Order: sequence, then structure tokens, then C-alpha cells
Amino acid sequence: MDKEKIVILGAGAGGLAAGWFLSRTGHYEVTVIDRASFIGGHCSSFKYGGFILDHGPHKMYSAVPGILDELRNLMGDKLLTHRKRNSIRLNGHLLDYPLKMTNLARVLGPNRFVKLGAGYGLSMVQSLTSRKEAASYEDYVIRRFGRGVYELVFEPLAWKVWGNPKEVHAEMARTRIPSGGAGELILKLLKIKRESADTDAEYFYYPRKGFGQFPEAMAAEIEKFGGKIILNANITQLAREGNHIAAAHLNVGSEKVTLPCRYLVSSIPLPDLGKLIFQESKPELTRVAASLKFRHLVLVYLFIKKSQVCQDHWIFFPEKDFVFNRLSEQKLMSPEMGPADRTALCCDLTCSEEDTAWRLSDEEMAGKCISALVKSGFINEGDVEGRLVKRSRNFYPVYDLAYAGKLKTVSDILRGVDNLLTTGRIGMYNYNNSDHCADMGKFIAENLVTGKDPRQIWEELEKRVSTYKIVD
Repeated sequence: MDKEKIVILGAGAGGLAAGWFLSRTGHYEVTVIDRASFIGGHCSSFKYGGFILDHGPHKMYSAVPGILDELRNLMGDKLLTHRKRNSIRLNGHLLDYPLKMTNLARVLGPNRFVKLGAGYGLSMVQSLTSRKEAASYEDYVIRRFGRGVYELVFEPLAWKVWGNPKEVHAEMARTRIPSGGAGELILKLLKIKRESADTDAEYFYYPRKGFGQFPEAMAAEIEKFGGKIILNANITQLAREGNHIAAAHLNVGSEKVTLPCRYLVSSIPLPDLGKLIFQESKPELTRVAASLKFRHLVLVYLFIKKSQVCQDHWIFFPEKDFVFNRLSEQKLMSPEMGPADRTALCCDLTCSEEDTAWRLSDEEMAGKCISALVKSGFINEGDVEGRLVKRSRNFYPVYDLAYAGKLKTVSDILRGVDNLLTTGRIGMYNYNNSDHCADMGKFIAENLVTGKDPRQIWEELEKRVSTYKIVD
């Protein structure tokens, strides 16, 4: 049986997951291409100073039915099992996260704690009486948790992660805070109602030698079934015949390569995809796709002359005194990630082009992280023996108040191409994790192999990804 040729743009988690599931059907000859010299994108690992490092904290877990089993079967004995330990720093204290009533009361004091309770009650009354849908992140959180909790935790963290919460769509809150509201949160704080697997991962998995083993395993599966992965590839054109993409033209070094394709699956940014397909013939697509907003990512790695610093897998820092959003320690994920007598911390933050944080030099950024960690008692200044700063543009999709209409315009134009599908966080412009990328790839493969029209698959996939929730 002749296999149908599929070209996949991007060898990050989204592209590799699509390639993994499509190749194992036995119906497709899969070729994955990427401009980078390595696979995995931000799910890859790299070596530096005797450590194996990830691009920020990662875990392997999924609440999507069937996906965790797929991931465990793929990774086999490479996985370690962790009982999750998270915390959040508030008012100079580290509190268990998700929050516990006793810790919250002790830190806030009786007066502020009572005000928080009054805020809960008011939010419940307003939720029952209001028929208007929450429009913004701020509206959504205040209605469900009250203004007190919003101002204490969610507002400052939202500013640091996504920007002004008044200008961020409520869908971002629904995706990132999968709770039923103030009443449910109270029950959980009182331990009357437990967190579920859909809102909190009690256990998670992690590859022994870094999260990069996950994309490596998917790539191995693609090649096992006869697929190819081409790196250092610069796509010059996606050649069309009517409404059909017939081939991908690319330069690999000095070699010009043409890849005929029956189907094209893309995980690259939508503006880049639109230009490759239509050049300048679709000005509305170019304009609207360019208006989809992203936040940049900064990772500050600090190499410490101690065997261990933290007790928690990751710690959230909503307060403005800290330039970073979150702190993680690589060796807590796996002891094989670095020397026994030293450790590596990662401070991660997101920002926009115009933010002061993005304009800081690497030395200034690292200095601010070190000063904050010293001041809060995590380390002494003399403990730091090295630092490394990595920056990535356009990493986090940000749902502004108009994003849904923009995305519909872009999708409607691109769906005019009858053999095109998109996937992944960037390709779908969807805030999701690596397990969701696996689910997208599986969904595409299971539907495409039945002969279903790609445009119908795309439409159904958009509905599916709109239900994804981030599970901490």
C-alpha cells in the first residue's frame, strides 16, 4: 500500500505529537521539518555547566481521557513518579498551594481574613443575580472568588503573567483557574471537598534525564514507522494548486529540497503560516494574524553552591517585589540532572516588548533575581557561582478582549486550504500544555485516517481545545 505523504511544520511538542500518532497508523509517510538545529522546542532539554536543564518547569500529567496512558506507554521506565509539592509566597510566608484555610488565616490575620470571607459571600450573591457573562479576567475572578482573593493573589499574578487583567479575556481565567467559584474554593479550603484530578494533580511524572526525553521518544517513534525529521530547514514556499498545498519548498544548508504532500500539518505561528501560503495576496489575514498578542518568556538560571535550596517543585510569586513569576529547582525533578554538591534554580517570567523587564540586560535581570532570593532568605549572595539568561519571543498566547473574533477571521481564511491542519500551542493559538499537544495529535490522526475532511477536523479540533484546562 502506498502511503500518503504528510509534511509537518515544526518539531516542537505539537508537531512531533502529530507525527507520532499519524505515523503509527501505518497510512502516512511523515516528514517533520524545523528551522532549529534540535527537536522539542521549549520541551527540549540542554546541557550547561554540568547540568541538564529544561526551558522552565515541566511535568508529565494529563486529565484528558487516555492521554496519560499514552504518555506512560511511550516513556516506559524513563519516568519518575512525584507527589506534587507546590507553594505560593504571600506576605513573606510560603503557603501550600492549593491554599489551606489554616495557613491563609495565620498569614492574613483575623481582620483581613474576615474581609476575605465577606468578599466570598458578596461574590456568591452577585453570581446568582447577574445574568451578564464575565467579559474580562478581572470580572471572572471577582465574581467567583471575591475582590479580596482577587487583589491578594490573582490580580498581581495576572499582571505579571499576562498583563492588565482588565484587558485579558475571561477565557484565560477559565482555562487557568478551573474552579467552580468562591463556594467551591471555601469547601476545598475547609477540606470538605477535595481537589479532583481535573483541577489538581496530586502525582505527576517526569523523565529521568530531563523533559527533553519526551520529544526524543516521539521522534524515535516517527522514525521507527519510516518517518523523517529534517532540521536546520528554512521553508521558502508552500506551493499551491488551487485550494490545495501541493508541496513544501525548503533550503537545508545549501541544498534545495521539495517535499510533495497530500496533507500539511502546521504548528508554526499563524502569521508565518499565512505568509508562506498566500504571500501578500491576503492582506486581511496578514493584518489580523499580526494583531494576535503574545508574551515573551525570560528564563534566569542560577547555579548555586548547595546540594538543594527548595522543598517544593515550583513556587509562585505573585507579589511585585519579585521580578519573576515562579521559581523551580531542576534537581528536585530528577537527581540525575546535576552534580550532587551543586544545584540549579530557574526563575521564569513573562513580559511584553514594552515592559521594563524585557529591556533589562541579562546581567541586570539576573541581579534582580539574585537580590530578591537573597532578601527573602532562599540563598546567600555568595552561594551563586554562575548565571545564564535565555529569552524567547512570542511564547505565551494572550487572549485580549477581541481575540475570539480575530482568531475566527484567521481560521476561516486558512480553512479555505482544503488539506491544511494546525496544531500545538502556537499553531492553534491556544494556551495549553504538552499533554494537550499529544491529544491534538491523536485527534488529528484518528479522524484523518477515517477519510474525514481536514476542514471538518479543524473545526471539531477548535471546539475540543476550547475545553482544555491547565491542571497544576
